[in-house]
Amino acid sequence: MNVLHRYLRMTAAAAVLSACMAFPAFAAEETAEAAGPGVLIEEASAEEEIPEEPEKVSGERGELLGVFTTSGYCNCKKCSGGHSLTYSGTVPAPGHTVSADLSRFPIGTKLWIDGTVYTVEDMGSSVKGNWIDIFYASHEEALAHGLRSQEVYAVIP
Repeated sequence: MNVLHRYLRMTAAAAVLSACMAFPAFAAEETAEAAGPGVLIEEASAEEEIPEEPEKVSGERGELLGVFTTSGYCNCKKCSGGHSLTYSGTVPAPGHTVSADLSRFPIGTKLWIDGTVYTVEDMGSSVKGNWIDIFYASHEEALAHGLRSQEVYAVIP
């Protein structure tokens, strides 16, 4: 009889937990992406425009950090699984967002690459060491970037 009572209690607990998880206050809807505790951000639609001209970040070219392999990526399913937000929770912007090895460059680090100041806002599973992935508005632009060896500099504010 003791085993039966334990089984019934476990079944009841599982039913209560299932009911709680199905309640909208505890579960994100299928059309939204969780952005943090209690915050839902609607996913960007495919037609939604990505800003072409992000706010320019001021800063001068500082110390040479090394020659890095750079590649391009966008927010399509092929490049980034279709995610509309970066690892840091921002909306990526061309001419602004890069993905880097976070053990080398923490989120928010400013990098000067070929005359443009970029901000590290993302990370990628294959972005390790001397590799920087530059965000582009379209998959075609990302592919056109190809693989390049580029000097990367710190930014002097």
